[in-house]
Amino acid sequence: MTPFRNKPLRLAALVVRMLLGVFFIVSALAKLVGIDQFEIYIFSYNLLSLNLSFLVARLVICAEVLIGIGLLANIFNRWVDTCAMLMLVLFTLFLGYATLIGRTDSCHCMGPLVEIDPAKSIIKNILLLVALVFAMGAKPWAWRPRWYIWLPILLVPTVTIFFRSAPDNWLFGPSQEVYNKEELDHANAPGGVLHSLQLSHGKHVVAFLTPGCQFCQMTDEKLTHICQRNNLDSTAFLYFTPSQDSTIAPLTLDTHTFLRPAYQIDLNTYSLITYGQRPILFLMQDGQVVATSHYRNIDEQQIVDFLK
Repeated sequence: MTPFRNKPLRLAALVVRMLLGVFFIVSALAKLVGIDQFEIYIFSYNLLSLNLSFLVARLVICAEVLIGIGLLANIFNRWVDTCAMLMLVLFTLFLGYATLIGRTDSCHCMGPLVEIDPAKSIIKNILLLVALVFAMGAKPWAWRPRWYIWLPILLVPTVTIFFRSAPDNWLFGPSQEVYNKEELDHANAPGGVLHSLQLSHGKHVVAFLTPGCQFCQMTDEKLTHICQRNNLDSTAFLYFTPSQDSTIAPLTLDTHTFLRPAYQIDLNTYSLITYGQRPILFLMQDGQVVATSHYRNIDEQQIVDFLK
């Protein structure tokens, strides 16, 4: 788009361009603050694997930061405007898909700062597109930096984002560690608190969670989407929460925020099995622990291979 000839219009377009740059950067930083929720939101569509969702979440944040810097710098406008337009169009198409399938939860476009559903976010993106078209009328600065100046400016934010919040699968792997095998065996033995659930037969994914714990909630979401995306047997997934009662008791879905039924076990047994760490996940085959995970090192492929 040719810059406006009218000086006030050109100045207004420049101001809008600066504001758009700030918006893209703030949106990216908000997503980075709530990166755990953002990556699970991407994974919840069952289109990407868990590990790929980690990567895509951070690439989206990097793209927003770089576009924001480009808008604020007001140079290479044709490239920056094309990338900004393309990103907004792709976001809008994705949000349209989310609306069509009935998603009404927050799209995490502004991370945890603003809760906005996909339908309203589409309106926001249309307004941003209109503002971007107007901002194209700004006159770019005449300065054209050399590659050794602008290349580090592009690389530093990207490296910083991945350094600040590296994908979980880059830092954590599946563990074979068993926290308290004796206590778990005792709970599964005849007369033990878990004996009635027949964990000593077959394969089970056993999670020890606490209602109200943010990472326990996200562990539940991860496991639920892993189960759905890979068509796994949902009955193989069992949740346990702590209770003051000495007997095991099932919780119905309307009494807690988890997406599947859970059982209460007495707090003492719960603490001995988990060593006080939660959330914690055990893959159990015929009563024996095959692998142990916490929130960060849940491995989708490991669970799929184990159950199938």
